[in-house]
Amino acid sequence: MSVYPHSRILIGPSKTIAITGPHIQVLETSTGTILHTTSNEQHEQHAGVKKSGPVLCAAVVREFRYLLTSGEDKLLKLWEVEGLKLLSERELPKRPTSVAFTADAQTLLVSDKFGDVFRYPFTYVPLTTKQKKDALSSHENPSGGQLVLGHASPLNAFLLTHDEKYIVTADRDEHIRVSWYPKGYNIEMYCLGHHKFVSAIHIPSTDPTSLISGGGDPMLKIWDWMKGTVKHELPILETVEPFIAVRAVRRRRGRSEEDEEEAPEEGARGRRRKGRGKGKGKKNEEQGGEEEAEEEGEGEGEQENTGTPAPSEGQAQEPEEQRKPEKVLVVRRIESVESNTGTHVLFSAVGTTALFSFPYKLDVSPSEIRHFDFKKPVIDFSLAQDNTIVVTLDGRWRPSEGSEGGDSSPSSEESMVKVLRIVDGNFVEDATVLQPLVSSLNSSALLPAIPEELKKLDLYGDLTAMPKYSSDASSEQAEPLPIGAPQLSASETVKSTKGKGKAELSKKELGRIKNKQKVLEKAQEKVRKASEPAGSEEPEAKRARSEATSEHESKDDDVVMAGA
Repeated sequence: MSVYPHSRILIGPSKTIAITGPHIQVLETSTGTILHTTSNEQHEQHAGVKKSGPVLCAAVVREFRYLLTSGEDKLLKLWEVEGLKLLSERELPKRPTSVAFTADAQTLLVSDKFGDVFRYPFTYVPLTTKQKKDALSSHENPSGGQLVLGHASPLNAFLLTHDEKYIVTADRDEHIRVSWYPKGYNIEMYCLGHHKFVSAIHIPSTDPTSLISGGGDPMLKIWDWMKGTVKHELPILETVEPFIAVRAVRRRRGRSEEDEEEAPEEGARGRRRKGRGKGKGKKNEEQGGEEEAEEEGEGEGEQENTGTPAPSEGQAQEPEEQRKPEKVLVVRRIESVESNTGTHVLFSAVGTTALFSFPYKLDVSPSEIRHFDFKKPVIDFSLAQDNTIVVTLDGRWRPSEGSEGGDSSPSSEESMVKVLRIVDGNFVEDATVLQPLVSSLNSSALLPAIPEELKKLDLYGDLTAMPKYSSDASSEQAEPLPIGAPQLSASETVKSTKGKGKAELSKKELGRIKNKQKVLEKAQEKVRKASEPAGSEEPEAKRARSEATSEHESKDDDVVMAGA
């Protein structure tokens, strides 16, 4: 019988949360005992979570008291971990890409496929019909979330700096932006230099002035994020490529991605009209355009799960067997951990069978990258107490698959979870640490699933959704470029990596960003006027931050986009 792999495991001192398909399980960390689970038919949310589909995003507060989840149903769910009680449920405007709590757990943050970050109060108060029609939102938000910032393309990752004064966002158009938080219309800096999408970012706790980023480029970059400059680049492709086990078939799109991602005009925040997309699709396909994976309507889940959308009208569908699977680099997660030899950076990539690490230093070389090969694709990893690394695996995957959806027959010898440590700079498997918990995660916590349910997990969907190609029309006949090569897409924005990571944005992208910034400023101004008695210290704070990074204040140090 097939079972769900664990897509995310969050480990606390006393409780562990396992995200398993659509279900949530709470286990006792010390014993592995399953305390609560939505897979129990007696649980009040059992039917609801099955209907919602797989959990795509999850975050937990530091004390492991509250859990935040969301999925393809675009519902933001807030849970109380004790008893696994659903506290609130809010409808999101777009499919989420990431969720997070602020340090005080009083604010919920959500990024989405539309390129926006919204924040919501912990306590949910349903909105009135009049409030739902507020035209100041960048697009219709049925739950009244407050817009923090917006990008011109889908957001892949975001994080708050350790002092929570800034929010760092990364998108599919190679951009990393540093903005004020919560006044996101104040842009502090851009970190530009990536030639492909950015899918993972991390700020080491031991060096809060640095940012590590990775995605589709053949290297990781270490930035001074306040200055927007690259401190160091670490080539990783040569090390990672031998372990890319899951390959992807290059997708074809019927419409241009810029059409799909373009923000609607103010006052017209409804669903996009299909006719507009189809009309532009044929034209843009000839120009080498390609559509982002987000689709509106009830069919959007199927479109993204398959990774090979139906062709547009008048377009002949190319037989699947004629498109050869290829290796694609997508960095999934970057974290840092302490060991007896200092700080090490961990990273994983979608569809690879290994976890990777290197010592955190600015002169680190590719020869210092270490790996641990599990022989099964790594889904995710998380850090537990004592700097233990808990790795979740697709234990039922078979090499014959080539990509997701192959032989998944069960085997008692296969593990879904393993534990590692870093000792003397190398990975060491430790079967004794967290042994009861790991044993439970590999046995009693595994939940049955049918093939159709496993397909909906779309574990390797990023391999087809993230990359962008210069021409779908000609790429099938052209010789494939080496993995990691800078294939320039129609929306490629990085013109040069020389200088201090500076790059140009297209006029269309600048227009969309300015439109979003204008809308955002209006919303923030409305809130600011409503709270005028409390005073506003933002302008003074802005000058203080600039002075801290430069002896001479300059307009170029900080960019404030206010709809100009």
